[in-house]
Amino acid sequence: MRGNPAPVIDVADLRKRYRRVDALAGLTMTVQPGEVFGFLGPNGAGKTTTVKLLLGLARPSGGRGTLLGAPLGDREARRRVGYLPELFRFQPWLRAREVLVLHADLIGLPRSGRDRAFDEVLELVGLSDRANTAVGGFSKGMQQRLGLGVALLGDPALVILDEPTSALDPIGRKDVRGILGTARARGAAIFLNSHLLSEVEQVCDRVAIVDRGVVIAEGPLASVLGA
Repeated sequence: MRGNPAPVIDVADLRKRYRRVDALAGLTMTVQPGEVFGFLGPNGAGKTTTVKLLLGLARPSGGRGTLLGAPLGDREARRRVGYLPELFRFQPWLRAREVLVLHADLIGLPRSGRDRAFDEVLELVGLSDRANTAVGGFSKGMQQRLGLGVALLGDPALVILDEPTSALDPIGRKDVRGILGTARARGAAIFLNSHLLSEVEQVCDRVAIVDRGVVIAEGPLASVLGA
């Protein structure tokens, strides 16, 4: 229908082959603006490969796709994406606020209003009192919170999160759900890559289940599970 916003993610028959292994074998899915979308599947199903292709960290072997209306890998589109990888490390000698400064430089965040943006993000992830603490002294959960803060910096149009609750206890996971709700309220679409159904079902509007490099079901969680 005319007037409907374009999908923030739109891929069709997306393929990725590593030598003799098909990591993706024809993946098709769409993610709409403002929704929380769960990307579910077992380890080795192709979830991380999909994220790499969406972000331009790898090139597809076939198929087509767009991210925020631009071809996959477009540099300007990537500036509007917040990303939290599953495995990441911050330089231990940097303070939390300095980590945000570094990433603000990388995404080209205007210098005017930066201090306010840093304060808002640190408060959102519960690290206001640790803004000037070296990251090397952070627990895994605190580093995960800071990673979320980095992903939300600059009010991105799309936030891609790869197993965002993997290092968190139940209370931390609950806090993350609240953070995602705030990001959504600001207008961001959220792409949540996870193998934990219990986490996805509490926050997602729609899900796609991927297995062996293809989406085998997509839609509202209740319909996908046959409820």
